Amino acid sequence: MLKTIYMFELKKLFFSKVNLITLVGAVMMLLFLAISSVAEDQSAFRETARELDGRIIDGQLFDEMKSALKYENGVALLQVKEGYEKYVPILNMIMPVSGDEIDFARFQGMGFYELRRQRISQRLEKQGLTEAEKAYWDSLEEKVQKPFVYHYHNGPANLLKSFQALGFFTLLLSAVGLSGVYAKETADNMNQLLLCSRYGKKKLYLIKYAAGMTWILAAAILVVLALLIPFGIMYGMDGAGEMLQLVKPLSMLPCTIGQMLAICLGIYLLAAVLFASITMLLSVTIQNSPAVTCSLLGYLLIDLFADVPNRFRLLQAVWSLRPNAILMNTGFVNYRLIRLVGKFFMNYQAAPVIYIAIAAAAFVIGLWQYKRLQVGK
Repeated sequence: MLKTIYMFELKKLFFSKVNLITLVGAVMMLLFLAISSVAEDQSAFRETARELDGRIIDGQLFDEMKSALKYENGVALLQVKEGYEKYVPILNMIMPVSGDEIDFARFQGMGFYELRRQRISQRLEKQGLTEAEKAYWDSLEEKVQKPFVYHYHNGPANLLKSFQALGFFTLLLSAVGLSGVYAKETADNMNQLLLCSRYGKKKLYLIKYAAGMTWILAAAILVVLALLIPFGIMYGMDGAGEMLQLVKPLSMLPCTIGQMLAICLGIYLLAAVLFASITMLLSVTIQNSPAVTCSLLGYLLIDLFADVPNRFRLLQAVWSLRPNAILMNTGFVNYRLIRLVGKFFMNYQAAPVIYIAIAAAAFVIGLWQYKRLQVGK
């Protein structure tokens, strides 16, 4: 009988017209974004980039690039001459370090890596890190191989850059799909039947919660596949074992792209659990589906546009732990650390523990609230 109720709850979630429209819309939009990325960068990223595979990114390569670029008043423009499009992947990698004005005179020898270190030092100062925190990052930076060696990595790189969008879609799916898990029966005046179930409120709460988690995790995996499959077909997944700095040159993490992909995927799935737990807590507390959806969409807007000034260091550190902050591209160059029991932890190390704790608290509070529900309220 409990299995029957669980399947009934799943059917309500998976076959709801609103949920289906939202899920299909999210998948279609991501597929469109994946296909459009090829239309924009096909010549530079699918074939000609492979010609650079195995090249050391040093002064010799930069000397070759000098004649490939166009110049205006002695300043290199971000344009390549006809037939030299293969250097676009290198340009995209050095631009976060050099800025829009590329000065190859500074790149001679190990000049590019000295400039990179200067940019990193500026970020460390701007983010207000202590000497102990800087020493921690210096120990990691020593493990990053230099000079960098270019290898084709477009498939995993594109997927890695897409996790912020995936996080937003998961929050949207949670807001729309789970807002009525505990509120729909109240709105339809059907909770008299459910709350009088012979299995009791606790088991009914657990069944609904399990169904909600099944829905959000299935939706989250489907959304990931909507990008993984087309990227894998169009670009391949070669390069997952290459250094992260090929994607984020200002990162000091001695990780491969594949390792960071695995970390982001884990955080992404935990974020889905977190969003679902909070949504279902609001559903059982407010007992109004539109109000829950609007509350979460309001948070989504704040997440998109709100920023905490650097002078509020503690508040900024807390704000940077939200899922979309870690999954977004700048999450790889966020050097703030969390100190606990005398050890430093990076944001993506601390965040999973915090997400699990918040989700567990939301689960317990929601159960307590559901037990207090009265028929008709």
